[in-house]
Amino acid sequence: MKFHSFYKGTFYICIASVFWGMPQPLIFNEIKYVPPLEVAFHRGLWSFIFLCLILLSFVKIRDFIEIFNSKKNIIILSITASLITINWTGFIFAVSINKVQDASLGYFITPMISILLGYFFLSEKINLLKFTSVSLMLIAIIFLFLNIKPYPYIALLIGTTWGIYGLLRKQINVRPALGLLYECTVISLFSFPYLIYIYIKGSGFFLNYNSFTTIFLIMTGIVTIFPLFFFNLGIKHISLGYAGVLFYLAPTFHFITSVFILKEELHLVKLISFFIIWIGIIIFIIDVIIKEKFYRE
Repeated sequence: MKFHSFYKGTFYICIASVFWGMPQPLIFNEIKYVPPLEVAFHRGLWSFIFLCLILLSFVKIRDFIEIFNSKKNIIILSITASLITINWTGFIFAVSINKVQDASLGYFITPMISILLGYFFLSEKINLLKFTSVSLMLIAIIFLFLNIKPYPYIALLIGTTWGIYGLLRKQINVRPALGLLYECTVISLFSFPYLIYIYIKGSGFFLNYNSFTTIFLIMTGIVTIFPLFFFNLGIKHISLGYAGVLFYLAPTFHFITSVFILKEELHLVKLISFFIIWIGIIIFIIDVIIKEKFYRE
């Protein structure tokens, strides 16, 4: 029964990660002519709408209202709402300018950033495996910056915002789905007036361009909530550490999608950097597995 639950959790997390890695960038690629900020605001608004419909069916409303009983929750989740907006906009922008590889790189280097943030702000210890992993990723980034132009600033933007986002979310005890609902609520407070304004002005793409664009802008909420739903199902059956390892399927599929479907050019410098980072990721995964085994024993 325990193994059945383990495989079920693994299956759910894999669905979420593969969906994040392939259909998501492909959908954003279909509307890359829409300004990234407008797409990000639609993503926040429609995620809020779909989350409300789903969560209100499965979660008691008082569980969400409890978030407002803590000033710490409100402050941190308001900051993370800003970070996730920047992260989403960065990813959407990367797709729009055919730089999905850079977005992939950003998510790959997130553990390096998270480990460093944990060391400096949470006094977390860095063992030999973590140090080796971080060092390899750092070498890969420096090698990339020294040998390629324009600099992969999108990768650093995505990796840094996602790393800080994770650091801040660790400071509060709020369920991921409820936290995202609050974040999308905050985003909607800004996105709804802005989207109404550009619609009236005639510069917005929603309902002003064609039905294809309108449908895909609505779908940005679905492609956000769908993998999140399966991710939350998965972590009920497996540990968060193991789920984090499986998450690397997402940037791996970003990379595969960029090269084989979106036909982005793969420079030798980038390939060498990715190879070094993959070695670092493997070492990071080994460290996680060792920890998991230790805690089980």
